[in-house]
Formats: sequence, C-alpha cells, structure tokens
Amino acid sequence: MDPEMMTEEVVFYSPYVYTPIKGKKNVSRYLEAAGMVFLNSDFRYIEEIIGDNQACLVFEVTINDLYVNGVDFLIWNDQQKLTEIRVFIRPFEALNAIKEFMVKHL
Repeated sequence: MDPEMMTEEVVFYSPYVYTPIKGKKNVSRYLEAAGMVFLNSDFRYIEEIIGDNQACLVFEVTINDLYVNGVDFLIWNDQQKLTEIRVFIRPFEALNAIKEFMVKHL
C-alpha cells in the first residue's frame, strides 16, 4: 500500500499484534511485510462494502494449501487518507501460518 494514502497518525490493528501499530512509518513496515506474504499467491478480494469514509473488503487466499479468508476494514478522512486499518483473518491455523511468513519480512 502506498504510504501517501495514509495520514501520519494512521493506526493499524493487526491480527498478530496485541497493541495498535501507530504512525505511517510503522504501519507501512507491517503492510509491506503482508504484501510479501500475499504477493505471489492467489489473493483476491471477493466482496466489498463501501460507505462514505469506510470500506469492508472481504478477501481469500491459499497459503501452504490452507484456505484463508479475512476482512480488511478501512477508515479514511475527508482528504481521502487512511486513518485506521483493521485486519481480521480466519481460521486460526491460517493466522499462525501468515504470521510465520511475515516475521521473516519484518
């Protein structure tokens, strides 16, 4: 994700980290690692629910023969910059598999 799409104060709620990740630099680092995990995969968005300043994007992907589905919940300001990103992933086994891949890129 292009960091220019985020505010300086953007907050990322990761499914792996118990505390929110704050700030464009820190959030960008995590999203770059996620991109490395999903880049060479069959990742795709299968559903979108979009409001005035928020979107819920449902995705699916297969990692190590494991079906993964999840949701990216995005909130942006009036300047069209992201202020909040929340990611939800299931099943639990998928969360662990993705975490292992991401740790290599952080």
